[in-house]
Amino acid sequence: MFVARRENGEKIHLLHNQDERALLAMRKKERFFCPICGREVQLKLGKQKRWHFAHKKTNQYLVSAEHESAYHMHGKEQLYRWFREQGFHVEIEHYLPAIRQRPDLFIEMNGRQIAIEYQCASLSTEHLLKRTRSYWKAGIQILWILGGNQLKRHSAYWISLSSFHFLCIQSYPQPSLLFFCPNEKSFMKCELITPFSTNVSFSHITYFPVRTVTFEELFCQVPVTKKRLEREWQNKKNYFRMNVLPIWNYSHKSLLHLLYQYHLSPSCFPSEIGVPLPSAFAFQTHPFVWQAFLCIDFIGKFKIGDYFSLHAVFYYVNKKRSIQRRTLPYFPQNVWQLATVEYVTFLCKVGMIEKVDMHKYRKTRQFAMPKTEAEVKEYDAICLSHALALFEAKYNMREEKADIIKGYPEGIT
Repeated sequence: MFVARRENGEKIHLLHNQDERALLAMRKKERFFCPICGREVQLKLGKQKRWHFAHKKTNQYLVSAEHESAYHMHGKEQLYRWFREQGFHVEIEHYLPAIRQRPDLFIEMNGRQIAIEYQCASLSTEHLLKRTRSYWKAGIQILWILGGNQLKRHSAYWISLSSFHFLCIQSYPQPSLLFFCPNEKSFMKCELITPFSTNVSFSHITYFPVRTVTFEELFCQVPVTKKRLEREWQNKKNYFRMNVLPIWNYSHKSLLHLLYQYHLSPSCFPSEIGVPLPSAFAFQTHPFVWQAFLCIDFIGKFKIGDYFSLHAVFYYVNKKRSIQRRTLPYFPQNVWQLATVEYVTFLCKVGMIEKVDMHKYRKTRQFAMPKTEAEVKEYDAICLSHALALFEAKYNMREEKADIIKGYPEGIT
């Protein structure tokens, strides 16, 4: 930590005291104490890490307060200076006794209080939710900025996201994750987060160097193109079809049983399954799996001409144990219903069902069962086009806009 208390009760701030001689002399003459627990801390003036205070080994202090990495300290310092340069009233490691929390940064602006947590290591769901909700209960906004070391990329457009990452997704102005790398001195903003599997998602990533971007600009909606999502999804789905049996046989045997029950080849599963949706991140279950259960197991059992309600769809999804929802603290609890409605809307667009009333639908045809590779590619392209129309309706997307994703710098993995 960068802040401690002197013996006379004054705070000492290492980001404001850069005179090594004075600090060495002070360390010889007096002791320093943690502003939270009151226990003695040591002043570390090494060459490898940023200068900092650390609890003595003999102190039985909270483990979470120790072992702060050099990467985290460096990033926290850069963020602190970045906010100060923009004129924000910002405090580093400011302790909030009412909720017993010490955010990395604490900002007051326009009558609002904002806690900034710079997180470079994964937290448990329980721990993150507890901290987030304690801030909200105190009327404090909380922004989680993840360390650039948390951004795990498969390629330029595909990233690995754990349950921890999804907990940090902001909802405004559109779903996004914010990373910061102190080595590159740059923010990375992940938008258009669209899960292809439980852990792998498509993402549109924009780089914002700290020297040119402001806090407000980080939260401006950036218009993006659907072309890249279309191309990447198409290639990924083609590869998935070719390798579907070993993948699904390992982790989703119940889905294979469903396909076999309807005499469907695993590689030629209906094109209506496995489409991108704007709110698909609401489900933890593999998108191919929950869409297959809805398309085949629920709607597939109706005869052509039969009616069903949206409530019945929600009831099915809610009761289906194979369909698991994510915990998303920044979104309404019913965001999974929005994802479900998006899929139902998609099925209307491809003509499998039709909307006859506000919450009532009629089945108009059976799901497509392509027989040849050419038919598979044709139907996949048609379904993908209809699914992407949902993104166009929700986000500001343009056909010919230049790709804003830049080549990612080395070292951010």
